[in-house]
Amino acid sequence: MLPSTYIFTILFLAMGPLKTIPVFYMLTRERDWGYRLRAALYATLIAGAIVALVAFSGVSTIQSWHVSFAALKIAIGVLLIRSTLNTLTTLGVKGGGDRKDGEESAPVSPAALAFSPLAAPTIISPTGVVTIVLFLALTQSNHALQLKVDVMLMIMLGLNFVCMLLAGYIVRFVRMTTLEIVGWVFAALQAALAIEVILSGLKDAGFAAR
Repeated sequence: MLPSTYIFTILFLAMGPLKTIPVFYMLTRERDWGYRLRAALYATLIAGAIVALVAFSGVSTIQSWHVSFAALKIAIGVLLIRSTLNTLTTLGVKGGGDRKDGEESAPVSPAALAFSPLAAPTIISPTGVVTIVLFLALTQSNHALQLKVDVMLMIMLGLNFVCMLLAGYIVRFVRMTTLEIVGWVFAALQAALAIEVILSGLKDAGFAAR
């Protein structure tokens, strides 16, 4: 039985709100509360629909392809490393003064913004998709574990929704620089976890000593 802390940590790194907050803030900071509420709600619902789609089609597809859990673990590890490198190379380069004075962005509906880039690839990234497939594939014969994973997924979606609504307050009181530092810390932890997941996959595949 996978411990709840392990499931939470993996899902938090794959689809947690740390990467959603700055993206949502930068895209909606000049919009009114109603716009932000609709964008956050739509993004959460769309992300939930993606999770449901992955649950219904991804797991069966992986099983029909006879992909082993070891291969899925290695894939998650590789994608976590890719996500870590992306985090380290993008943090600190997102400025708030990219728009010139007098230049207005084209109007985008909350639904369009929610679909992309909020729901995908911000909340549900490629790493998140593979992670969800792995966890749900592991729960096929274990109803208790399936319930635990389902609850954790709902918690992640809820956290993203709440943090999107509070993004302005979070950035105002915590500051973007602090979020970047926290992002770097989690990126380092994510890199270590990625190596651990890859080693676990290699052990399951028989390529490394247990």
